[in-house]
Amino acid sequence: MHSLLNKNAFVTGSTQGIGLEVARNFVQSGAKVVISGIGPGDKVADEIGAIAKSLDVTDGGQYQSVLKETVGEIGKLDILVLNAGIAEDAGLLEDSPESYFDRSVAVNMKGVYLGLKYGPRYMNDGGSIIVTGSTAGSGVTAPGFGEYAAAKAGAAYLARTAAMEFAPRGIRVNVVAPAAIYGTGMMAYEEDAPELKFYRALTALNRMGSPDDLVGAYNYFASDASRFTTGVELRIDGGMGAGVSLSVAEKITS
Repeated sequence: MHSLLNKNAFVTGSTQGIGLEVARNFVQSGAKVVISGIGPGDKVADEIGAIAKSLDVTDGGQYQSVLKETVGEIGKLDILVLNAGIAEDAGLLEDSPESYFDRSVAVNMKGVYLGLKYGPRYMNDGGSIIVTGSTAGSGVTAPGFGEYAAAKAGAAYLARTAAMEFAPRGIRVNVVAPAAIYGTGMMAYEEDAPELKFYRALTALNRMGSPDDLVGAYNYFASDASRFTTGVELRIDGGMGAGVSLSVAEKITS
């Protein structure tokens, strides 16, 4: 892993799952880290050596207040991770409630929009913004996830635009797009669930990922090693986006 010594980081949606493991890695790599979530996160913050803030990422006024408070405590940010997100199995488009579309767009896309809108004014030049996307929003989706995929795709395009707009300040903006990941609190399946078998069958490595499989990418984008990398959407999906997996091909041809 790359050193993040003397860097200040703020991570949204980081009281559990991917965000928590990313924050833990940042602390271990030498950064001062503030984690945030919709509810209290003091316990997990103490466990990993971070500071906790409550934040509803859909509220622009609260977003600005929390960022201002954070900078007052640890200094201007070098790293901003826009990780907060929701995913629900709401059914097919014609069956899912309109309210799910509204929730998905509010958290998964507006939450990123507000982070990109307000975050840079609290950052040092030469910093790094990392957006948590999804393979569902970068070319690989499935029935039942239309609203989620659309919101994540929208967030990824906001990140591309931000990469160009913040380039004069040397602020990089990149996207990490995972596939289905264990331990995220979203779409948590039992070991023998049909959905889990489905994801395994589509993945070349024949398994779901874990948060540990992702932290290296966030560490790279947060570090100076990525100083010439911006506007990139990196899929970490076990080969799901590469094509038809061997297990599926064998079943089709047998």
